[in-house]
Amino acid sequence: MRYIFINPVIDKMYMKEQLDKALLQKGYQRIEVKVDWHKLVKEKYNEMLKHTKLTIVDKRCPKAIETMTPYLDNKKLLIPSIDPILIHCGIELAGREELKGHEKIITTPCESLASYGNKMKLKDTEFISWKEFLKHLDPDREIQIKSLDESPIPPGYFENLEAKISSISGEENIENYFKMNLYEKDELVEMLYCHNGCHNGDGVLINEQK
Repeated sequence: MRYIFINPVIDKMYMKEQLDKALLQKGYQRIEVKVDWHKLVKEKYNEMLKHTKLTIVDKRCPKAIETMTPYLDNKKLLIPSIDPILIHCGIELAGREELKGHEKIITTPCESLASYGNKMKLKDTEFISWKEFLKHLDPDREIQIKSLDESPIPPGYFENLEAKISSISGEENIENYFKMNLYEKDELVEMLYCHNGCHNGDGVLINEQK
């Protein structure tokens, strides 16, 4: 049995019945996580805000971290040891007793997050970008994508926290924010490499091709 976890970006882009049918035809059974990692990761950031005077950098998007690293000032900025939400999901699924010994695929919105996950070498678990997985699942591109007015995962993840927060998306905007030391007025900065949020199934590659 091959199990697959579909990340939330993809879930919001496709009709569930059509996507599930295609997965079953290729021998994949969908699985879900039991823990609300979306909520718990946010709680970890909120708790960290209480214990540091440094500006906390959102670590959910590896490509965004890569973009800001050249401007990192460890005396003013803190990159937390909090894994992205999808990585927490993968860790849970890799450790679930009923899934041990079975192949588990975790789809990611981009290759950057897939690379981050695979470096952890979780047993029987592979992270793969949706764009890459789609070559196998739907080579003729027959599965229809919903017409979306906005990104499936837009900025605003931290908006209900009581802190001074900036939300930055897009490579150039991230670079300018850190080059100009604009973070000095903030307690937490949300970062998404893809402009206006995760989108299009592999936003990193799409942005790089523009």
